[in-house]
Amino acid sequence: MKQLYLILSFLFITNIYSQPKLIPDFRLESISGEKVSLYELLRTGPVYINFWAMWCVPCRAELKALQQIYNEIKYKGVNVISINIDSPRSTSKVKSFIAGQKYTFPVLLDPNQEVFKKLNGYNLPYSLLIDRDGKLVKVRNSYLPGDEREIKKDIQSLIKY
Repeated sequence: MKQLYLILSFLFITNIYSQPKLIPDFRLESISGEKVSLYELLRTGPVYINFWAMWCVPCRAELKALQQIYNEIKYKGVNVISINIDSPRSTSKVKSFIAGQKYTFPVLLDPNQEVFKKLNGYNLPYSLLIDRDGKLVKVRNSYLPGDEREIKKDIQSLIKY
């Protein structure tokens, strides 16, 4: 009987921790000044969130890859957003960098890193793929050239054709 209790307890605990995590809503300002809410974006489909900073070389490489992915999927009901976590003093540099690179996906600002920390970010680049129900599907804690194939595959797994 004791063994049965231990087995059932283990299965219960394993089940709790294997459930997809629901991501809390947040609202941030975009570089164009509009307020953007995660849950508002989720109404139209899954969301791929990428946290980055100007000083992060792999982050900038990932942004280029994300633009290519975004160009392919932007009409398929998936949102790609990037969230810059540089200090408030760097906002003008971020805006000119994005304009210079001609990135067309939404770029949000988290200058105090509140959302980054709230979503358990600890290093860059840091990306989250969230399904339309607000559940965390995938976490990426780095970027190397070639990772864009895996990112695209993960995003496409959530697209409803």
